[in-house]
Amino acid sequence: MKVTNILLFCFATATIAMNMDMDNMEEDGSIESLHSNSHSHNHDSADETTNSIDSIDSTISSLEPTPHVMKHQHGLPILQTHLLPEEKLFWENYNTTTYFNVKTNHRSSLYLHIIFGLISIFILYPITLIFNNLNLSKTYLISLIIHSSCLIFSIFNYLIFINSIPNLYPGNAYNKMIIIVFVSTILQLILAFFKNLESSKSTSLHSGNKYFNLSTSISSSDDDESSSIDSTPLNYEKVFNKEESKLSKLQNTLKVNKLREWLSNSKIFLIVKIAFNLLNWGHFFYFLVLVPTAVATFCLYGKGQTVFNLLAHFIKGGVFFAYGMLSLARYSGALKNKGWAWNYKFITNDETMNYWQKFQNKGLWTMEMIESSLILFYGSTNIFLEHLSNSGGEWSPKDLQHVSIAFIFIGCGLCGVITELKLQDWRYEQAKVNYEKLAIINENDQHHQQEIIKASPGYSPNPFPILTIYWTGLLMSKHQQASELSTEIHVQWGNLFIMGCAFRFLTYILMLLSSNNSQKDLTRPNRPITELIVSFCLLCGGSIFMESTDPIILSFEYYGLTSMFTLNVTLGFITLFMGYMMVLFAFKDWLKNKCSPTEVV
Repeated sequence: MKVTNILLFCFATATIAMNMDMDNMEEDGSIESLHSNSHSHNHDSADETTNSIDSIDSTISSLEPTPHVMKHQHGLPILQTHLLPEEKLFWENYNTTTYFNVKTNHRSSLYLHIIFGLISIFILYPITLIFNNLNLSKTYLISLIIHSSCLIFSIFNYLIFINSIPNLYPGNAYNKMIIIVFVSTILQLILAFFKNLESSKSTSLHSGNKYFNLSTSISSSDDDESSSIDSTPLNYEKVFNKEESKLSKLQNTLKVNKLREWLSNSKIFLIVKIAFNLLNWGHFFYFLVLVPTAVATFCLYGKGQTVFNLLAHFIKGGVFFAYGMLSLARYSGALKNKGWAWNYKFITNDETMNYWQKFQNKGLWTMEMIESSLILFYGSTNIFLEHLSNSGGEWSPKDLQHVSIAFIFIGCGLCGVITELKLQDWRYEQAKVNYEKLAIINENDQHHQQEIIKASPGYSPNPFPILTIYWTGLLMSKHQQASELSTEIHVQWGNLFIMGCAFRFLTYILMLLSSNNSQKDLTRPNRPITELIVSFCLLCGGSIFMESTDPIILSFEYYGLTSMFTLNVTLGFITLFMGYMMVLFAFKDWLKNKCSPTEVV
């Protein structure tokens, strides 16, 4: 009723004002014409007001009591929000065409390409690497053939699809990369077959034992058959032919082994082996670049000048994602032979030292040394990369702000390398003390009685790698972006990097506190619990870093996707990815323990 009273008051005020205007108009001689119009107008206004009052009353009666009504436009597609004219002009012309909605009769070929490509890259190929690492040559060849078949089938489906649509992304890199994958996959298959001809000492010894046992069995068969020969002379020829057939097969096997041994010692085979190893691991890293390139191509991200912003985020985010994979792999036991699984590494005077070992310093190279060197290299190149999107123009404050981050990388990387050189004697002494303590406990172990030439505890208390990541995360979390969504997503991965650095620092503390524990096998992989959190933060932060590029942010804003959407989806994906990686390493450990030396060929 209060609303009704207010409307009646406003109507009365308007009527009085209108009557005053009418008095003024009478003086001008036009009152008569206006008077007739005003009567009709007042009548219409009264009807409209009555109808409005009735409508308001009905609306009030139909309302339901609600404690809180959302008044902000959170999560709405951007065209449903209040926009300035220039903003509305941009978003009304925003192109939403992608490979997934373009008109074509071969949409299923795109999905087959994606499904079989992902199966081949993420499931089959890691398993083939495990078989190759364990020297299971026959199993490796079978798995490699399956992987290559799936990948080639995926490529053929992509060719069918791409030829059925217009050229939506001229000059994209994915088309060229697919051709490289096709050629290199076939080449890897050929090299793998040639490498499988390599002979090994275990194979030769195994063949030799087989020959000795077979010779013995032949003699014993003759003796055993002597009684049967007397009773049934016709069986002698059958037995002789059977044993002769076995001997003939054995001779053929020995000839094949001699051929394999000759090929193994040839220079051509050395070239084949080097090329195979390059392709074997080269494909792994190539796939890490191929997948995000496919995402950008299929969604038409990075066209025109936006490609530089896309590359900057994809490269940097990809580096941190790969760093997270490496951290999780180290926790799972990878690279323990180099002392990079948080385990001790010793080189004694009786070991044959190759050129690489002689090149290493007394404290051995730690992962902190590798990290500091890469940080230094990356910072040096990043100075020029930050100016690519503004090439030919003046350096903007944004360019200078980004370059200052590159200076942090250069300074921290250089300090980290120098720190590693200063700590090499400390690492040697730290490892040697624990080695001698373990030798006292295991006095009967002759391996512990030999002189230590090089040694490392598997880590180095070097703060500069984590300091670099910390400042990168902190600065970027405070970096103002063009939109609120972009700012929120930058804050997310910035905070994740900060958290990762905190837990890496705790790792160093744990390693320092447990350095005197000599009751365990020092050379076995150490598994600091904090490294699982570090790996998660790096993987998740790197993924969100890649999502924070401008082309992806614009698509999120167009469809009304919020920062919580990106965070939730990324967290779920990363936890599944980490679980899958750990399953692979667990499978490798199980397979390694299950296979006997004679089975590992």
